[in-house]
Amino acid sequence: MTTAVQVTPNRRGARSREAVLDAAERLMARNGYEAATVAAVVEEAGIPASSIYHYFGSKEGVLLAVMERGAERFFQELPDLDRRVGSRRDHLRGLVEVVAATLERNPNFLRILVVMATQPAGADGREVHRVVGTVREMALVRLREQMQVVFGIDLGSAAADRLARFALAAFDGAFVAQQADPKVSLPRLLEHLPVALLAVHRDLHHRRA
Repeated sequence: MTTAVQVTPNRRGARSREAVLDAAERLMARNGYEAATVAAVVEEAGIPASSIYHYFGSKEGVLLAVMERGAERFFQELPDLDRRVGSRRDHLRGLVEVVAATLERNPNFLRILVVMATQPAGADGREVHRVVGTVREMALVRLREQMQVVFGIDLGSAAADRLARFALAAFDGAFVAQQADPKVSLPRLLEHLPVALLAVHRDLHHRRA
């Protein structure tokens, strides 16, 4: 993924760039995209407005960079296992636990992603929706790979895609539910997902039989 403006910063510039992204991420997660104006980001980051336009070109460019950085950090934390660990249920339980922990460590990025995914796809938001789609497809690719590892099914099969989308929908729903009710933990909300995935796989297998 690439942001709207490509500038290679020096060390001082890199710090300024990261300060903008940190400030924008906090504002967007706390107050929403519309409230994260250039003026608000400038005040939050404590840097001149010229830095924003120099590195990102526009407010939309800042948003895209925030999402891209968040996606890189998020996927770097996820396991990349090419063989099953324990039983199918054990592997799925470990996968769900790691994803839940990663979701809890990256709430700002995920709040922004969920909000932007539900915005109308007008002309102004076309690039934003492209990035949202790219991030979600990255998640589906990783999940399809894990479904292949767990169940021994073809990576490009309809079954792998159905299982991956079911898992992603569960993660989406659990994250939104936890944001609405912080007293409930993500691991608790997702504890039955491994069993549900096993049941969905059995159902898909019986349908093909």
